[in-house]
Amino acid sequence: MKTPQSDMILEEVYEALISDKIHNFDHMHIPRSDVFYARNAYYNYSGDWVDLDRMERCMYLEGMLKASDVKDPKRKRDWE
Repeated sequence: MKTPQSDMILEEVYEALISDKIHNFDHMHIPRSDVFYARNAYYNYSGDWVDLDRMERCMYLEGMLKASDVKDPKRKRDWE
C-alpha cells in the first residue's frame, strides 16, 4: 500500500523542524482526529484505503465537519 503524498503529515512536520523553517507550520493542515478514525473504519469495512483529503472532503459534504475544519472547503475535487 503506497501512502499518498497528502498523508505524509508527520514527515512534513519533521522536515519543517529539521530545516528550521517554522513558517511552514503556518501553511500545514492537519485533519481532525475524526478523519483518521473514520478512514480507518472505512478501510476495515471496505478494504479500500482512501487518502485523508478524500475522507475529510466526504465528511464535510455529509455535514460531519465544518468548513473551518477542512482544507480548501470550496474547492471541488476531480472525483466529485
